[in-house]
Amino acid sequence: MHALEHLFNPKSIAVIGASLDEYKAGYQVVFSLKDFPGRLYPVNPKVDSILGFKTYPNITAIPEKIDLALLTIPAAACPDAVEEAGRAGAASVMIISGGFAESGEAGKQLQERLMAACRTYGMRLLGPNTAGYANFHAAVSANFTPWIMEIKRGGIGLISQSGAMTFTISSLLHARKLGLSIATGTGNGADVDPADALDYLAQHSGTKVILLYFEGIANGRRLYEVVRKAAKQKPVVILTVGKGNVAEFAASHTGNLMGSYALKCAALSQAGAVVVETVDELIDAAAVFSQIRLEPKDEPGVGLLTGQAGPSMIMTDYLRSRGVVLPELGKTTVEKIRKLLPMSYIKNPVDTTRPGPSFPEVFQAMADDPVIDMLMIFAIHEPAVIDPVSLFERVKGKTRKPVLFVTAGFPDAVAGTVEAVEKMGVPAFTSPNSAARAAAALVHDAKAACSHPGEAVDLFKEEPPFENKTFNEGEAKDILDRIGIPTPTRAVCVDHEEALRAFRTLRKPCVVKVLDSAISHKTEVGGVQLNISNEDALLKALQRIDKIQKTRDNRRQYLIEEMAESGVEILLGARNDPSFGPSVMVGMGGVAAEAIGDTSIRLAPLSVGEAKAMLLELKGRRLFEGWRGSPQADVDSAAEAIVEIGQLISAHPEIREIDLNPVRVYEKGILALDALFIC
Repeated sequence: MHALEHLFNPKSIAVIGASLDEYKAGYQVVFSLKDFPGRLYPVNPKVDSILGFKTYPNITAIPEKIDLALLTIPAAACPDAVEEAGRAGAASVMIISGGFAESGEAGKQLQERLMAACRTYGMRLLGPNTAGYANFHAAVSANFTPWIMEIKRGGIGLISQSGAMTFTISSLLHARKLGLSIATGTGNGADVDPADALDYLAQHSGTKVILLYFEGIANGRRLYEVVRKAAKQKPVVILTVGKGNVAEFAASHTGNLMGSYALKCAALSQAGAVVVETVDELIDAAAVFSQIRLEPKDEPGVGLLTGQAGPSMIMTDYLRSRGVVLPELGKTTVEKIRKLLPMSYIKNPVDTTRPGPSFPEVFQAMADDPVIDMLMIFAIHEPAVIDPVSLFERVKGKTRKPVLFVTAGFPDAVAGTVEAVEKMGVPAFTSPNSAARAAAALVHDAKAACSHPGEAVDLFKEEPPFENKTFNEGEAKDILDRIGIPTPTRAVCVDHEEALRAFRTLRKPCVVKVLDSAISHKTEVGGVQLNISNEDALLKALQRIDKIQKTRDNRRQYLIEEMAESGVEILLGARNDPSFGPSVMVGMGGVAAEAIGDTSIRLAPLSVGEAKAMLLELKGRRLFEGWRGSPQADVDSAAEAIVEIGQLISAHPEIREIDLNPVRVYEKGILALDALFIC
């Protein structure tokens, strides 16, 4: 039995704070549970019955140990009530009341008392500050919104940190005639958080697809692990917020580029979830995953057959802009279709200009093409021209490839067709955008399921713990040298004379930099002097740096190093996030890195294969291929550096942030030209 079975599938429920007042949650909860097939025990010492149910003065007076104690009483009274429920043998607790950690320090202390009681008696706690849940398969409506049980039973599981979003998403699913298995809010998530609920739904036989809405989570790393496990069994679709907030500005590029929203989305995509940006995308994904799921594949091919060109252009544009492949049909397929449609566009999409008698044969030809893994059909609702039901009956059994049907027309006119088609196991949509969103979700899920990044390599163990400080560039590059990431030949100098001696030993030209851990963006303050070829130029460069360098005890430091040859510039970064733990980022680098914002993020440690995938996700990846006559870049060495940075930050949680920008990638090898470590 799962640890949350008593909570989400109880056989007995006590409502503590049950009320006769229709305006109170204590009444609404009892009303919601009036059809509960188990045993319901309202607790109220002042009345004899509520809605026909015998009441009890307290939980200890109930003649059995309760699966779920549901509290609707004020926050201040909850800790004692939870303690009493524990003594009475309750297996789980749910608290609808607010006024806990979300309300300030006093509420936080109340919440800590709740958790202490739950730990003492081994009870699981949903909430506090939760709107509750509904288990449609077990007819349990443990919430204060009775209408939610009007939603039909189905295979969609829903988890939300927000009670309002639970009901909003549920109502939108209902409008699309989609069925729910379990819908739950997690509230403050003091004990049962989104990861716990997701783990339960992953094992729940009545749940076929899991939807998750969340804002932030204290233990994102655990959510990542649970999603990774769950996505192997059933689709997981996640909507989160924060796109407009890149978190608190950090000293380096890394912190600014790897904001909390970007990290959440990257981590959960890496785990295998389909991460969406809007509620509409969430609903469309739920609709399609309720019926089909593609087989895992690196690049699933989508075929689009349309009776009208305009809507198919909308779908094609959406899909291609999100990395979905619409492959050109094979020569044999094109020849078959050209005989049927001599004047049409045949490559893929295939535009018939208007559905005709040959539409089923064209469909079959596309379905037989090995480059196609899923088919989409668009046809305006014209019963005299095309009957989708007859079409799918005719091709039934001739292909096992999934099909999405899209139509357009007045809602009343198309409703019957949509219902009939969906009964045949074909997801149907009445909007090109909805269908495209659904198809993209299917493809991204299949690609994630096919990901085999390999094993992450062992962590560095020889590096001692780092000090709580920000390392200057020279110190940071010493660390890179030790872990195998190449850096330029250099010298650290404390005065002009020492700088002159070092300069004479280095290959010219050189670069002279200010060396001060308090200055992270040196180019912005004139702290980087390039192309120093003679001693006179060196002296002038040192004097310019003297004007901007901060000193401690009148001590100055300069970094003089051999200038590097030109190459493709990338940015490597890493962070230890309070929620998701160690993560790495790669992007197109240089002084404009933040303006470009072309990045890829993964949790660390990771394998070389996954590091290569990060590089190939960048919009600027064509620069690695030998752009306009330049040599190809050494992607293997760049990937190894990503792995090494991921190893280092994973083995050292005291490192807050690493920023290497730029790192030049050559035809053979790489060179880290700048480095910053913050502990």
